[in-house]
Amino acid sequence: MLEIGDKPVIGHKIRQLRQSLGLTQADMAETINISASYLNLIENNQRPITVSLLFKLGQAFDINLKEFAHDDSTKLNAHLTEMFADPAFGNHAVSRRELRDFVANQPNIASTLSQFYSTFLSLKSNLQNASIHEGSGRHIPVAISIVDQMRDYLEQHENYFSNLETAADDFIHEAGLRRDTLYSDICAWFQKQHGLDVRIMPTEVMDDSLRRYDPHRRRILLSEALRRPQRIFQLLTQTALLQNDGAIDAMVDEASNPAITDLLKTTLAGYFAGAVMMPYKQFFDAARSLRYDIDLLGRRFGVSFEQVCHRLTTLNKAGERGIPFFFIRVDPAGNVSKRLAAGRMQFASRGGTCGRWIVHHAFRVPSKILVQVAELEGGEQVFTLARTVSPLWTPPNQPEAEFAVALGCDVAHAKDIVHADGLDISKSNKPVPIGIGCHICERLDCSQRSQPPLGHHLRFDPYIRKPSLFDIEG
Repeated sequence: MLEIGDKPVIGHKIRQLRQSLGLTQADMAETINISASYLNLIENNQRPITVSLLFKLGQAFDINLKEFAHDDSTKLNAHLTEMFADPAFGNHAVSRRELRDFVANQPNIASTLSQFYSTFLSLKSNLQNASIHEGSGRHIPVAISIVDQMRDYLEQHENYFSNLETAADDFIHEAGLRRDTLYSDICAWFQKQHGLDVRIMPTEVMDDSLRRYDPHRRRILLSEALRRPQRIFQLLTQTALLQNDGAIDAMVDEASNPAITDLLKTTLAGYFAGAVMMPYKQFFDAARSLRYDIDLLGRRFGVSFEQVCHRLTTLNKAGERGIPFFFIRVDPAGNVSKRLAAGRMQFASRGGTCGRWIVHHAFRVPSKILVQVAELEGGEQVFTLARTVSPLWTPPNQPEAEFAVALGCDVAHAKDIVHADGLDISKSNKPVPIGIGCHICERLDCSQRSQPPLGHHLRFDPYIRKPSLFDIEG
């Protein structure tokens, strides 16, 4: 068993730490005031480590508690499930239980295999692009791989960056920002601090650009197509790139991943912008007092529905943690443009999401929040709310972009969320069964499959027709 409650199960990391220090189990157990037998159970993932024991380890040994306590077992399980289901690696019948035991007992090898599979997918994508564009002489970047690396970076940091939160608080104080006059205050700060004028420009001038920084004419140009929260966000993103460039550059250097440098810099600048618009302490307190009412939070802080959802995923400050939410954004075709895993909810690294999941139903009732309790293959239950969101702007005579976002968490947190009120989450109410992707989902009786699960054989019987398109051998 990899998780008990919400406590991290990281026995392999404790064993590695002890061995690297040359300590016996008895030595380490005595240092943190537990029995050697109990330490042995922890190291073998038969007991989770408590928060108090984790702090004792931090006090006794020189370790980074945030990185040390990160439990990546759920993510490793999901990724290795994809790998063993990939036909490129043969049709090996590896059960979910075998994978869970393997990740728990051989985490380093599991992590290495996961990295190997990511590299394999990148190389495969490169070769496919090279084949398509053979003879063109152009370098074809692997955009999907870069985006996946960016997502991994955010998930490894729990999408929380304390130095950017501090920088945001400092900027609010330095610029004298007020919530009711935020836009004009930022414009005044740009003029005073940098001699830059902020101008709203017609769309025919901006073309398809939303923001332009013109250092020669000392101007920041914003498209008139942007709504007020979006204008503020764009200005604050530019602020981060001007005012906090050194701090962001240091974080980019620390990431040591040239492939995502530009994307990471932009992402961190956007994080700063969100932290200024929704200051951590104020937003955290409001989220709890309003019981995570997304509409009211948006109105209180003057931000959009999607901006609130993004911010809720960042409430991971020690001592002031919010609900651990996962987040995803999809279009009507099921393509995923944004996703951030959390807790036990992991997303497949390729392909779309489950057609039974509530986020896909949101397009039927635009602007209405839908809710659902769903059950993953491993039995974990998650609460999800979903709603369509408005695009930034669509030029006339062009099809409007459509997106829906979903925010979710372990069902145990549903009682603290106003949107779950009235929803029957008792044991007597059967949740909707979902998977993380058709190509690895083991629910063979699903009538909404878009493709058969990898590693299984199809049966074709001309005398029998079942609801599902695919008749699959178990």
